[in-house]
Amino acid sequence: MPYSVLILDDDADFNSLLTDIFEQADYAVTSLTNPLEAIDVFRETEYDLVVADHKMPEMTGSEFMRHCKQIRSKVPVIMVSGYLDNDTIRELIREGVGGVFLKPLNIFSLLERTSSLIEEAKKLESAPHKEQGEESEREIDAKLGFSFRSFPCKSTASTSLANRLYSLRHFRSTLTLIGETGMHYRSICEDIRGFYEGNAEHFIYLSPGTFDHAQVISLIEQAKEQGAERVTCVLLDFENMSESEKKLAATLPKGDTDIQDLGVTLRAIYCVSHDLDSLFEEGLIDEHLYILMGTAEVPIPPLRDCKADIGFMAQQMVVDIAREKGRPQVPRFEKAARDLFREQSWEGNYEALRNTVQKIMNTNLGDVLTLNIVKAAMHGNAGASPRARFESHLTSRQVDLVRAAAILFGGDRPKVASFFAANVNAVASKLQ
Repeated sequence: MPYSVLILDDDADFNSLLTDIFEQADYAVTSLTNPLEAIDVFRETEYDLVVADHKMPEMTGSEFMRHCKQIRSKVPVIMVSGYLDNDTIRELIREGVGGVFLKPLNIFSLLERTSSLIEEAKKLESAPHKEQGEESEREIDAKLGFSFRSFPCKSTASTSLANRLYSLRHFRSTLTLIGETGMHYRSICEDIRGFYEGNAEHFIYLSPGTFDHAQVISLIEQAKEQGAERVTCVLLDFENMSESEKKLAATLPKGDTDIQDLGVTLRAIYCVSHDLDSLFEEGLIDEHLYILMGTAEVPIPPLRDCKADIGFMAQQMVVDIAREKGRPQVPRFEKAARDLFREQSWEGNYEALRNTVQKIMNTNLGDVLTLNIVKAAMHGNAGASPRARFESHLTSRQVDLVRAAAILFGGDRPKVASFFAANVNAVASKLQ
């Protein structure tokens, strides 16, 4: 019995095109143009997958998806649109959308993503229990009671971090974040900033070699002009600051006379990559800073302690990079690739993960990021020659084409091999 797909798009011509695509691929299709009617139909009928337009007059695709998830949460949803900005795509992924495709569509990628989403959904249906990490980010936010984006909070360690930071959000003077090299402190501090509403809270970021007393005053004045009543100074890579910068940083929580005259409440967040005892023993902070920074310390867990988060973090990075590059579709990691991310120790933490994803996006233009693509990036192709990078790109495109053909031929490998005039073993190697 063929899998069933519900298609919702208020554009009749594009709706018809989508219907033809899925019917040609042997899916049983229901096509509708009105989201309110589609909700009623979805409530009464079992579907294996939903494909919805994002921009519709009655409601957005995101709103429609929420209705679907309330009725049957495990049915995967693919979203299509003529244009979506970066924030919207990230929000859709957080809400649990299984794929985002921009018009004009890549048909092979759409069908391949459809097949993999239905396969994963069927596996989840047969699983005896829900595994840790399957919740959408909206479910995580509901569980936490607040928004947190620097970690997806799929693991115990990252969830504990989020709760700890939220409990300390009203710290009066100083907060010290302590982690290993490569931590994304700016993103973590943006989450802290997100705990507050309105423009009364303002964060300014200071890095080694980028500020002096006059510049700090100027930044605080700018914040005040924007409505800030309290300014939090975030000291990034603090242990590597100069002695004059550290001396100034030590005065920020209370402010010297010139800063106090600005009439703004000040706080400081110190971001370091070593514990305070080590920094003091090595002479990188004096006794005053040692006491000041020890008022409230929060350890940031390394990625190896947050394995359930890593695949989601990598996909969020792909969304950001795809939009930066102006790519019409957002690639997605296949499950085996996400699992490989989780298996690594990531000694360089977030920065190492980001560099790996950046390398993948620089050398692969396909819409599905496979296990072999991730393996190649992890084995260090950064110094590869232009020819080697070109050959890597061709290989990734071959994989995309063979997988698309496999979908069209229902997984019949001999037919796929005949289509490409290749032997079955060669085809099988592309489908691993």
